[in-house]
Amino acid sequence: MFTLHNGDCLEYLATLPAESVDAFITDPPYFLPVQHYQTRKVFQRNFSDLGILEHFFKDLFTQVRRVLKNDGHFYIFCDGQSYPLFWYYGYQFAKSVRPLIWDKSVSINGYAWRHQHEIILFGEMPKAKPIPTGDGDILKCRAVPVNDRQHPAEKPVDLMEKLIKKCGQVICDPFMGSGATGKACKNLGRDFIGIETDKDYFRYAEQAFFTPSNNRLHMDAGDSPRLPSQSTPEGFTPTEADSTPAPRK
Repeated sequence: MFTLHNGDCLEYLATLPAESVDAFITDPPYFLPVQHYQTRKVFQRNFSDLGILEHFFKDLFTQVRRVLKNDGHFYIFCDGQSYPLFWYYGYQFAKSVRPLIWDKSVSINGYAWRHQHEIILFGEMPKAKPIPTGDGDILKCRAVPVNDRQHPAEKPVDLMEKLIKKCGQVICDPFMGSGATGKACKNLGRDFIGIETDKDYFRYAEQAFFTPSNNRLHMDAGDSPRLPSQSTPEGFTPTEADSTPAPRK
């Protein structure tokens, strides 16, 4: 069952039943939006600059905690600046929170130390069972070539599959973007709940998922969500809710 929603993720997550999702796997807009410090003459940057993100992500992690099953997991992409904030909120309810490193293998030419990795905040809920794996915590996977991306922060599907294989059946991505998490769920036969506020990215994901071979797809227009156990009639006409575009996934 695929359920896609075009709209605000916090509003939609609030409608989902408690403990109904096995894993959250998502790439939120974690770049710090603080720019005002560039014009400061007296005051320097400090950790309080993270406060501009705090309210939103506090609400997000509140919903993650409520909707995630007590034996579930979460994988949340971030960077060195946003990791402390994400770790702080995840630590409050998960029994274990730790970083995984996505090594993109190559970096783009330029000055200084070039960006080659992303951090993935990995969390286990209190009753999560140990994951049988011999994998290390550095995941090597080439990034999607810039000219092939439909989204500026698009993730490779094979990377998402590595994460999903260690999770349960129902996967939620509240910052769906162009749908890499959903594509991986489709390949692995998982149920997927995808939320995206930007209409253009939502339409792209809609076209990728709504194929004759995928008759489990349900597009939500802001009404009550359908649970994965409910069937989806073939020929369903997807619709979308009004929303304002987001600057970045």
